[in-house]
Amino acid sequence: MSLSEWRKVLAEALTKAGFAAEAPQEAKWLLGAAISRDGSFVSLNPNYTPSSSEEEKIRAWLQRRLKGEPLSRLKGMREFWGLPFHLNEHTLDPRPESELIIEAVLKWVGAHKKDSWRILDCGTGTGCLLISLLHEFQNASGLGIDIASGALSMAQYNAELNSVSKRAQFQNSSWGKGLKKKFDIIVSNPPYIPLRDKETLERGVREYDPPQALFGGEDGLESYVSLAKAIPPLLAPKGLVVLEIGVGQTHSVSSLFQKAGFHRLFVLKDLQGIERTLAFEL
Repeated sequence: MSLSEWRKVLAEALTKAGFAAEAPQEAKWLLGAAISRDGSFVSLNPNYTPSSSEEEKIRAWLQRRLKGEPLSRLKGMREFWGLPFHLNEHTLDPRPESELIIEAVLKWVGAHKKDSWRILDCGTGTGCLLISLLHEFQNASGLGIDIASGALSMAQYNAELNSVSKRAQFQNSSWGKGLKKKFDIIVSNPPYIPLRDKETLERGVREYDPPQALFGGEDGLESYVSLAKAIPPLLAPKGLVVLEIGVGQTHSVSSLFQKAGFHRLFVLKDLQGIERTLAFEL
């Protein structure tokens, strides 16, 4: 079958599986990824006939997608801040709303992008936050910490992939335990989903993202309690802390950090108008 014929087959299968609204685009992305091309190739080459090995991969990927596996997991890669990041079972799939953390840091740094910032990324996962910041700040260096060794190895790989490995280090640590250095900028996208909300999550998130990167205890605030205690001795004078938060957590997280001596600087909202990012200083 040609790509145009395959696209119809995939779109019909995805529609029947409940992906109706996104089916045509999903079909194009899935086809492109399965034959190691991008979506534009599928659109521009409708008469291209996949090889037998490519067709086998298309069929296999379609079955996995119909079971709810995200396309980024199928590809093993996700774009974040315009950069490629590889994933594995130990890493959270980077989401667009997490780019607000980068935007918040850029807002605070202003005209001082060339300074030698020291950056700490708590719960680094793929390393997307630290690596994206090092990509923006050419004279900066940073440390990414995580409790999952599988995440740390993937973050190291992504640092090499994005040409910042000479300025990035990765270390096993739980919220900064054992660290002695101070940092100018500390960022984190910690687990913040309440356990009680587990069954309400999208299937692709619930079944394919690592639970330790998703759930922050019964109320979703456990990680913030730990961070509010751990960050003060690690933050340089007049340093910045930027955190991603869950829906409706602005007041609770702000209160935790203000009680720990922090001053809230600003809040950023995502495209849906939801408050997603908090910035603090001591």
